[in-house]
Order: sequence, then C-alpha cells, then structure tokens
Amino acid sequence: MIKQGLLLMLVLPNMILLERPCNSIQEQSIPVAGYRLTWSDEFDGKTLDGTKWKYRALGQRGDAINTESSVYLDGRGNLVIEAGSVKDKIYAGIIDTEGLFETRYGYFECRAKLPMIAGIWPAFWLQSSSNRDDTEPATAGAEIDIFEYFHHERRDTVSHSLHWGGYGRTHKVAGPVLGPMKKTNDSYHVFGLEWTPDSYSTFVDGVKTYTGNTLISGVPEFIVLSLEVNQQVAGPLDRRDLPGKFIVDYVRVYKKLAADKPSIK
Repeated sequence: MIKQGLLLMLVLPNMILLERPCNSIQEQSIPVAGYRLTWSDEFDGKTLDGTKWKYRALGQRGDAINTESSVYLDGRGNLVIEAGSVKDKIYAGIIDTEGLFETRYGYFECRAKLPMIAGIWPAFWLQSSSNRDDTEPATAGAEIDIFEYFHHERRDTVSHSLHWGGYGRTHKVAGPVLGPMKKTNDSYHVFGLEWTPDSYSTFVDGVKTYTGNTLISGVPEFIVLSLEVNQQVAGPLDRRDLPGKFIVDYVRVYKKLAADKPSIK
C-alpha cells in the first residue's frame, strides 16, 4: 500500500513512471502569493512579439509541416497555434523563447483552450539549451512538460512529464502523471508549474496535481508552446476534424520574492 504523499517510482529501461495516489491531489489556490510577475505575454497585439518569441523547428516534423503562418494572434487577445490541412499537406506550429527569455525557478502559468481532436497534441513546456546526452538535470536541465494533452487517450486529463539525458540513446523519461480537468469541451483551463531548487509542483485549474522533489533542473530554461501532429503519439487523425486550434490567452512567469533580511541593531 502507498502512503498518502509518497511517490512511487516504477523503473523500466530508460523510463521512470511517476505515480501519486488520487487522494493526494488537493485543492489549493494557484501559488502566486509571495511571487512577483517578471515576464508575460497577454497576446494583445496584432502580430507575434518577436522580442519574446521565435518560431521553432520549421519544416517537416512528425506528420505535419511547421510553418510561421500556423501561429498568429486572433485580435481578441489570444495566440492561436493551428493544425490545418491544405490539399495533401498538414500544417502546424511551435514557438519558443530560447535566446530571448530563459530563467531558473519560478511559477509558470498559461491559460488556454485545447483542441479536442485525436492525432494532434498541444503542450506547454520548458526546455534547457544544455540538455545533452549523459548529463543530469541538476547540471544540464531537463524538458519539463507542464502539460500535454492527448485527446485519444484521456479526454478529461492532461499529463505532466520530465525528459533528461538528451534525446539519443541515454534519453530518460519520468512520467506521465495525470492531472484531471473538470471540463474540456470549449473551455479555457489554467496550467501552472512551481519550480523551486527543491521541488516541482504542477497545477490544473488551481488544483495541485503533482509534487516531486527529484530530478530538479538547476539551470535556466526557456518556454515552448507547441501544437504537433504525430499519429504514433497522439492517435489516428481524421483530417475532417481539422483545423484544430490551441488557443492561448496568456503566458506569465513569476519569481519568488526574496525573504526580508532581519535588521541589525
């Protein structure tokens, strides 16, 4: 039997599955108390802010071609990453803040509406520029998947995972841990990560879904927003379901306020 609050780690080749009993998920407010906003994009402009974001992995990736035109602002305060089909081609998009904004530790949050389509998957994640083979998260960082959504598997949950050791033969995965969502269809959701020197905590709509104190990245990381098409990962795609849109209201990053130092009398 697993005691409440303990983490069960099932070790398989190159994979660690993280599980936490359902009764350990506790309702609580999103942890911005004691933090201050240091970076954000509210997507209120007409075009993507090139001082904050750049396009990533343009060209063929998985079952789609990533293009700049697949990423746009809708004029209503939202970023849209769209997966669409034109003739025999499928298009999608990814953006990140690499080289523009990278930070270590803090609280990371986005508010978004997810596409309810098999074959495509939206994600909000962090990655370090130094995640290389044969290295550990403390010194080289990790891919921190704040959320990924796979409609074909679990329509009312998102998953949280960690990847480290590069993406070659030494690649390792921890996860997934599942975060329940009360509503999915046509609803916005708030996804958050509190990353400290000692722990990760993930949140879905103000509910803490996971806390762990191992495999902690110790280096600055950048933000990634992606909508990918890969039927091996996200299930069979019916092109008649396209377009699918990952709609993001905002992305915000908070840093913890320094504790007051006692005065010397």
